[in-house]
Amino acid sequence: MAIIYTAEAVNAAIQKNWQADLKALKAQDITPTLATLRVGHKGADVSYEKGATKSMRRYGIDVKNVVLDPPPDEGTIIKTIESLNEDPSVHGILLFQPLPDGYDSHRIIQHIDPQKDVEGATDSNLADTLSGRLTGFAYCAPEAVMALLDHYDIDVYGKRVVIIGCGLVVGRPLASMLLKKRATVTMCNTGTKHLPEVAKNAEILIAATGRVHMVTEEFVSPGQIVIDVGTTFQNGKLQGDVDLEAVKGIVKAVTPTPGGVSGITSAILAKHVIAAAKAQAADKSGV
Repeated sequence: MAIIYTAEAVNAAIQKNWQADLKALKAQDITPTLATLRVGHKGADVSYEKGATKSMRRYGIDVKNVVLDPPPDEGTIIKTIESLNEDPSVHGILLFQPLPDGYDSHRIIQHIDPQKDVEGATDSNLADTLSGRLTGFAYCAPEAVMALLDHYDIDVYGKRVVIIGCGLVVGRPLASMLLKKRATVTMCNTGTKHLPEVAKNAEILIAATGRVHMVTEEFVSPGQIVIDVGTTFQNGKLQGDVDLEAVKGIVKAVTPTPGGVSGITSAILAKHVIAAAKAQAADKSGV
């Protein structure tokens, strides 16, 4: 039976690393603050807003929820973002995506100040991640995968890693992070032929497609580590890309959804907000 890698221990380690910074900020009367920006009333966004707010406050981070409902024109969204950029009490901005149909999401996102872009969605931060510099903020999900690998002492050096899903939010940033660690990365998409066979050849298999339970027993082999990054709300429940019941009797280790990678992203987001608050405080003091 597979080892189940869960978020709890990983989150405790991440939180331990930021405690000194959080304490130092509070000593300066600075409470790291995240502004969430929701456009419309989509159920998944409302649920994420509630979960993120609860998590951040548990970590000692304040949250300012901004809701534009009914959805306004693009100019209003951009003005709202620019107002949050200029607000010194706000250190991080999280715009819930995807935006409702009809908006130029890319154009809107670029108005977020990269120093407050704690989700790593702007071109500036994304380019930094894809280039391998990793000095800005990256998307939280791929960073959560790396934190999990690090916590469980999984050395990716020279390992055959297969990523199913090559999107800009998970697949491509994660590939860049893994390549920096000298993994041998194969990225798969809808054009990949003989996908189950490719997946079986991996030592580490990562699923990030948003297709519920697409990874079944035909995709896996004994000794593998399988990491599920998929998050899809289906029938009111959070579902992953990996059929846990089908694979756990075959592979060496697997992450569940929920409670795996999806449970680590909030700790990464908190880490980013604290880092943003620390950098902005240093800029103000001229340090």
